[in-house]
Amino acid sequence: MTTETQPEHSVLSDDEIIPKKAGAKPASHRLAYKTVLAAIVIGILTISVLWMLVIRQEENPANKSVVTGTDIQEHEDTEAKGFEVTHIKDEHEEIDRRLVSMSGQIDRGFGTQQTYSTDVKRNLAVVTESLTTIKVAVADLSQSNKALSQRISETSSRLDSLVKGVRSLKVAKRKSLAKHKPRPAKVPPFHIDAIDMWDDIIYVAASQAGRAAFLKVGEQRSGWTVIHIDRLKGLVDLTGPAGQVHSVLLQR
Repeated sequence: MTTETQPEHSVLSDDEIIPKKAGAKPASHRLAYKTVLAAIVIGILTISVLWMLVIRQEENPANKSVVTGTDIQEHEDTEAKGFEVTHIKDEHEEIDRRLVSMSGQIDRGFGTQQTYSTDVKRNLAVVTESLTTIKVAVADLSQSNKALSQRISETSSRLDSLVKGVRSLKVAKRKSLAKHKPRPAKVPPFHIDAIDMWDDIIYVAASQAGRAAFLKVGEQRSGWTVIHIDRLKGLVDLTGPAGQVHSVLLQR
């Protein structure tokens, strides 16, 4: 009787199946792997028991044919042995089919796991690259913020200096204006000589630096305005640029 030897599948531990760098897997994946491994162990134990039963049956003297001297008994024993051998072969074929099916499931499980691990590694690589890009962008932004803060500080310092300079100029200008501001004159710079009348209009004769001028009420000279003329009293009232009032009384 020929027996077909199935290739033994090495049972890998969870640590060897799952890459270390893939990270923690969900509980459902671990449960699936444990179920597959348990099925493999049960299949191996079943094959071992069946092989032990076959070997014992072949070594048992009671199972050997005893020559009774009649062809009929020998024929019946041969048919019984043939039936047993056929039954054992059928069981072996069924076991082989189950092992092939389990092997295919295990291979598909390993393929799925490898695909999942590859996807996880790819995603981790993408995340790592994104984090690196973000870190570089944050570093650049921090550097730009530092440069911008420095520029703002320098600009603020310049503005402060300009404000102080403008204030200093205003204070100096005010002081200069205060120093050079002319005091209002108490008397006009010209001399009132006389009061005359032409065409019923009263004039005053004013002389300044050898030049004479005739002014009536409301007219001005050198910033001084004639506001009142009293011919009978010989009185002339004038207002200066600062609003000061000056009166002139002519001698008769």
